[in-house]
Amino acid sequence: MNKIKHTLRFAVLINNFSIVVILVLFYLVRLLGLNPIFLAFEIIPLVAVVLSFRHAFVKTGIWKMTHASSKKLDEREIQIVFKATNISYSLFAITTLVIIYIFILSGLGQIDAVLAVCLLYIAHILPASIIAWNEKE
Repeated sequence: MNKIKHTLRFAVLINNFSIVVILVLFYLVRLLGLNPIFLAFEIIPLVAVVLSFRHAFVKTGIWKMTHASSKKLDEREIQIVFKATNISYSLFAITTLVIIYIFILSGLGQIDAVLAVCLLYIAHILPASIIAWNEKE
């Protein structure tokens, strides 16, 4: 595996891991009844999300490709985006259902705005993440 592919995969991992850290910090503060000032630590993973997003998706053009009209893509790009979208939304549906069941069965209450925003973000980056991880070019 070449260095560019390795760096791209690392940026995707950092991006996804940072989202998880944001959620963990938020729910630790909420569930443990910690002082809300601890939420300021979420700035660190938020900066990591922004920087890794820029590196993994914007600079490579993957974000633009996954959000472009099919009229602007060639046949190969359409197939790549379709395959990635298919896989990502299957994974997303299963993950979302698991999260909903965890909230219901554990008594965590309703899904709040922080989790909803993170899920929305993940829904948008998942096809690009799959392309970044799997495609050779």
